[in-house]
Amino acid sequence: MDVGRKAINLLKSDIQRLGVEIDLITWDRITQRCRCVQVKAGDKIHNQARVADTWVFLSEGVAASEQTDPDGVSTVARFFEPGDVCANLTSVWTREIGADDLVALTDVIGVAIPDDFFRREYLEGGSFGIYLRLKMMSAHLFAKELVCAKTSGRTETRYRFLERYHKAVIGTVKQKEIARFLGMTPQGLSRFLRHRKTKDS
Repeated sequence: MDVGRKAINLLKSDIQRLGVEIDLITWDRITQRCRCVQVKAGDKIHNQARVADTWVFLSEGVAASEQTDPDGVSTVARFFEPGDVCANLTSVWTREIGADDLVALTDVIGVAIPDDFFRREYLEGGSFGIYLRLKMMSAHLFAKELVCAKTSGRTETRYRFLERYHKAVIGTVKQKEIARFLGMTPQGLSRFLRHRKTKDS
């Protein structure tokens, strides 16, 4: 099975997982409008310098929303794993320049959904629209948990969030990416993990 077909089949499996029935006409419309994307680790899926015009269903790999402050210090706002629909949300929905890059932390394969198609399906109903609304509701609930974790003053709370929602990420991406999510240096993360291990033993 080629990469593109595998990616689109994983999208279909995710739709079915949520209990949404897609008829053949709708599925044909999806496959005609959407395309497979492959991005190498370290490359940008979306660059904040331009207005986002696609949403990406991630079928393989790990991506991150990355923000850089005026001093050039970058942080990871959140991670995306297979099954997530990722985008520069502010940019794609407002059709203006956003404040973050969408970066592939590992080699990434996904299904790019053009914004005009996404928006029409999302707003006008239909089975694919139901699926997209379910995904966005899930993303909204996840974002609430994320904000609570990220605004916590305790590294332990933020790390437990990773263990709960991104256990696969912890073992997949480089430690410096985990540190950037936690708002600390890789050295600080190493000390935290050593202390945590000693405390639990």
